[in-house]
Amino acid sequence: MLMRVVAVILLLSAGIAAEAMSYSFVSKASGRLGGPIRFEFYRDSTTRPKTNIESFTVSTRTADDRWKAMWSILSGRGLTQPIEYGVTPPGFTTMIQPQRLIPGRVYSGFASDGHGGSSGVTFGFDKDGRMIFPDSFDE
Repeated sequence: MLMRVVAVILLLSAGIAAEAMSYSFVSKASGRLGGPIRFEFYRDSTTRPKTNIESFTVSTRTADDRWKAMWSILSGRGLTQPIEYGVTPPGFTTMIQPQRLIPGRVYSGFASDGHGGSSGVTFGFDKDGRMIFPDSFDE
């Protein structure tokens, strides 16, 4: 019985430790259709850039409420500038070729640093191509 209690405590401790190792950082998107669309990453709400991004994916919300990847890059090291949609930064590999972004759809950019950190930003474009940030996925 004591061994079971010890095993449960160890499992709970491992779960708490894994949760403590995950964290989020800040992602920002800017631009408009027909021009460059950029994604920047920050360690927190300050302007200190986060450069250890290892993967980045832009997905679109489909009619059946699923997410479909529109562009994906992987294995980056030492990001020195914002990521521009469709332009693979030095040191990254394109996993999914970029597809055209269109007004009226909802998109999500998701980044990971490969060490438990992740971040996302939801965005879209109005009919004039200006970037908007919907409050929900259904807008």
